[in-house]
Amino acid sequence: MKRPHYLFSNGRLRRQHNTLSLERAPGDRMPDDDPTDEGLPSVEPDGRKHPFPVETVDSLYIFGEVDINTKLITFLGQQGVPTFFFDYYGYYTATLYPREAQLSGRLHIEQARHYLSPKRRLVLARAFVEAALFNIERVIKYYQPRLTGDAKLAVQATLTDLVRDREALPLTTDILTLMAVEGRIRDRYYRLWSYFLGSDVTIRFPFTKRERRPPSNELNALISFGNSLCYTTVLRQIYRTALDPTIAFLHEPGDRRFSLSLDLAEVFKPLLVDRMIFRLLKTGEINPKHFEKHLGGCYLTEVGRKIVVAHWDERLSQTVQHRTLNKKVSYERLIRFECYKLVRHLCDPVSEPYQGLHMWW
Repeated sequence: MKRPHYLFSNGRLRRQHNTLSLERAPGDRMPDDDPTDEGLPSVEPDGRKHPFPVETVDSLYIFGEVDINTKLITFLGQQGVPTFFFDYYGYYTATLYPREAQLSGRLHIEQARHYLSPKRRLVLARAFVEAALFNIERVIKYYQPRLTGDAKLAVQATLTDLVRDREALPLTTDILTLMAVEGRIRDRYYRLWSYFLGSDVTIRFPFTKRERRPPSNELNALISFGNSLCYTTVLRQIYRTALDPTIAFLHEPGDRRFSLSLDLAEVFKPLLVDRMIFRLLKTGEINPKHFEKHLGGCYLTEVGRKIVVAHWDERLSQTVQHRTLNKKVSYERLIRFECYKLVRHLCDPVSEPYQGLHMWW
């Protein structure tokens, strides 16, 4: 069975016959903004080779300082293995995206047509925001019965606003208003996190607002890293379909980014990222020693990133009973199904209208 492979070691990744081999190198990765860096390979392999069959590789996540060459790039492209690169601080920076294996001229035209039509685009953008708000509501309602006093009142007030805004989405007439609604609810949702996490966790991880670049504290660092994992996971599922990842509907398509991944990630962040963070903090698997301060920002250490990635990979493999297929499917497969639902909508929006995933468990 193919699975993502996460590489934290430094070294050289190369093609060895018809498989992959990582030649490890000693030492720690140096910051990418080191003024002494001349752009040359800074690590020398020590001869230790760790081969792994390419048949087991769905995608590669490279967190270490790894050298590659054109032979490897060609091989990964032939095998259809997307590769995601992260910098020293854990920021997602680039994707080595193989040539599309699933091509459909008809779908590409329909996807562009839906983007160019304000009415059709708005229908899909509303569906993404509606599903994101519904899933946020599910997360809030999961913790609501455990709260009392002022915390319960604050949660109920946010829920009231959320339901009102979600029910009013059909009245929105433009994309900017939709994004403003989603952003306002998410900000209020983040202010509830201290209640969900409890006083013991909140003392160690104070959190007042969302700050991105750079993350100002530990929780912001966790959210940023988790969102990057969600974005890249959605992207590699899009790659397995004929969808064009650069043509989006909620987020404006732009240069140097796969905007459709941002659209679909909004649906899954409450389920995958937020719940993962709550568990890691409440169980103590992640604690303050797993973060470091640098250049005015807060970032996960390598040990911290390994813990989060291990939990992320485990979470993607968890299963739920699908209501219509009548069988268990993994969270990762749910993302693929979401792509297929979007494909069906683009090809036949009347008979197969898209509705974003609504958590039922």
